[in-house]
Amino acid sequence: MIDIHSHVLCGVDDGSQSIEESVKMLRAAKEIGFDKIIATPHVMRAGYDKDKLKDAFSAVSAEAKKIGIELFQGYEYNCYALNDDGIEGALKFCTEGTNTILLEFKSTVGFPANWESIVMNLQREGAQIIIAHPERYPQVQTNIERIVRSVELGCRLQLDGLSLEEPGFMNKTRKCAKKLLESGMISYVASDAHSESDYLAFGEIVKKISDPRFFNAGRSDEYSSL
Repeated sequence: MIDIHSHVLCGVDDGSQSIEESVKMLRAAKEIGFDKIIATPHVMRAGYDKDKLKDAFSAVSAEAKKIGIELFQGYEYNCYALNDDGIEGALKFCTEGTNTILLEFKSTVGFPANWESIVMNLQREGAQIIIAHPERYPQVQTNIERIVRSVELGCRLQLDGLSLEEPGFMNKTRKCAKKLLESGMISYVASDAHSESDYLAFGEIVKKISDPRFFNAGRSDEYSSL
């Protein structure tokens, strides 16, 4: 199984803060059944320095191999970084060995007015797009039909598994996550883990979903080469 969205690299964003925490996350992921993980640190601003990830990736990757997990370098690219990066700059943040970009929008704002143009321009340059956690975006929570257009354009959707268990009787994120999963539009369910506890909780989600298609690279073309 493959986890396509994880903040397992230490000291690079709001995920793991130490190599010890990264090792705990890896062990928890292995217990769930993952043997491949794409590390996806946040890229929130233009001009992001990829070189600062090299040491963290090298250290965590070495520990992952000991545990039996293959680690790949990816990114969670926020569309607002495009303001200065441009399409060419954004394409530098595809997952290693692929032309796939995990595209994030601001959770409090959701899709910008020009999101369709962003998607089509990236696709025109050969990128395959996976939209991260659509269940968090206000427009989708209000009307699930608003995400249909992205699927029509060829985007894949990645659900955060932990969204399915968010607390609160009227929790909008949880309700939207369940609707999206039931709709059949979701291609990937990922952990979006920031800590060991996230992976432990995600293990229970995996048991409930009980559909390996959502956790395997072979489900879609994006990661079939990994």
